[in-house]
Amino acid sequence: MSSAALSAMSAGAVNAMAAVGAAVIKLHKGMVDKEPEWFWNLFAKCEAKAARIAEQAAHTPRSNGDATFIEVYARTLPELVKKALSAHEQAVH
Repeated sequence: MSSAALSAMSAGAVNAMAAVGAAVIKLHKGMVDKEPEWFWNLFAKCEAKAARIAEQAAHTPRSNGDATFIEVYARTLPELVKKALSAHEQAVH
């Protein structure tokens, strides 16, 4: 995410994003160690996509702003990374 986008978010949302990201990275530590450059590129793409999806959800009429953003981001990022890693493993084998 851009620094402008991050500065527009609450500190709680930014902290939640960091916690979710750290958990996802810890979950896939083996891949981080095995192919670090590739993993960080993949992670950045997944993180950006999860943030876009969460941002859209946070602006729907019935959303609770940051709470909705955090909920959607926390649900979406692990799914995106898992799906990308699975696709990578299938392509390699």
